[in-house]
Amino acid sequence: MSAVAIRPYTTAKIFIYTSIVWLLLGMILALLVAIKSIHPDFLTYNRWLQEYFTYGRLRPLHTNTVLFGFLSPAYFAMWFYIIPVLCKTSLYSERLGVFTAWAWSAVYAVGMVMLFMGRQVPVEYSEMPLVIDIPIIILVALMSYNLIRTILNRKERILYVTLWYFLGTMVWLPGIYIVGNIPGAYVSGIAQTSIAYTWVHNIIGIWFTPAGVGTIYYLMPKLTGNPLYSHKLSLIGFWTIIAFYIWNGPHHLVNGPIPLWLMKAGIIPSILLIIPVWTVLANVIGTMKGAWYKVAENLELKFMLTGALFYFLSCIQGPFQSLMGPNAVLHFTYWTVGHAHMPLFAGFGLVAFAGIYYALPRIIGRQIYSRALMNWHYWLSVVGFLIFAFAMWLAGVLQGFGWMDGNQVGAAFVRIVESLHIYLIARAIGGTFMFLGAITFAWNIYKTATAGKQIPVEDPLPAL
Repeated sequence: MSAVAIRPYTTAKIFIYTSIVWLLLGMILALLVAIKSIHPDFLTYNRWLQEYFTYGRLRPLHTNTVLFGFLSPAYFAMWFYIIPVLCKTSLYSERLGVFTAWAWSAVYAVGMVMLFMGRQVPVEYSEMPLVIDIPIIILVALMSYNLIRTILNRKERILYVTLWYFLGTMVWLPGIYIVGNIPGAYVSGIAQTSIAYTWVHNIIGIWFTPAGVGTIYYLMPKLTGNPLYSHKLSLIGFWTIIAFYIWNGPHHLVNGPIPLWLMKAGIIPSILLIIPVWTVLANVIGTMKGAWYKVAENLELKFMLTGALFYFLSCIQGPFQSLMGPNAVLHFTYWTVGHAHMPLFAGFGLVAFAGIYYALPRIIGRQIYSRALMNWHYWLSVVGFLIFAFAMWLAGVLQGFGWMDGNQVGAAFVRIVESLHIYLIARAIGGTFMFLGAITFAWNIYKTATAGKQIPVEDPLPAL
């Protein structure tokens, strides 16, 4: 008896659905962290809560859930949807793809339990224990193998620029994961810190940035009806991301206990990032020529352009705060919290939402259930992020200058902490808006899958 056939794009669909579940859980954890920052006695009513619902356990759960539960699977979905479309061929093995999609969530669920139980590596963004790291690396390798074989079997001979960016992520993601997670658990001191911040920065720069920019380059021609403004500019951006982004980790350690030459080695490439950022900006503006009016009526385009704008702003803010003067004020303050959320949520999070809203109807043959809910999702997310981010940026500036004035110990330090309380409340309010946006998004996708109006499934090659 032959095996049951699996429908095309099932892998992408599974990754979309699981990413939404993890998004909701990540947002709940974020709100718990925000509330405990305001009221540290929250969830301390008995000994069990006091042991397991500490900030030190909840914060790694939140960051890992957002990075590896929501955002990574969302872009895996873009891999498994966009690559077959651009190659004009079916996925090499849908069965292997489905296995990796379910296995990813299963492995992460086990890792999440281990983090909750306190079995974690004490390195930021590398908290997963080795027993989870190894399956994650294997799954990324299996996904890359599946998609590279798909590209080799393509019927469309042109390698559209999105494929360049996606192929780059398939090479870089397992490499930076191995370097950032495995050696860091077995060394200490400056060596561990240098490895850790190479990973912290490159999970954004070498994974989410090329995955997000590749998705932007796919969606723009689709949503505007215009060809990509410049294929050459997009390739300049691709190669300069490789050349400059990977060296930026040391700028997290500026004014810290590392050699001065290493600080400079992180600052200079950070400033040079303006090159790939401007290539994306120029391509967005050029491709949008004559199509700006569509932003008012096309919500997927609104999500995508807003995400691209926040990506641009984060890449202006990042080099600025890597300079030694601003860094002396802003480092180790709440400013960093606001900055970290800009590329991940406001930038590539919104681009991922645009990709899901675009791809899912074409995968399942149903229209998005409610455009009004899409609009609510957009405004709750954007307004919530702006409240959150400006609260953190203002708190960080006040905190940094307060420390520079000598208020670093004793009662003076406590006064600084108390003065920032209102900003932490504002952060929780902004986070609540973002959480409501995520609930709206999840409900809309659920209703789309169960009650959306049926439409033909078709997806032609974008204008090249």
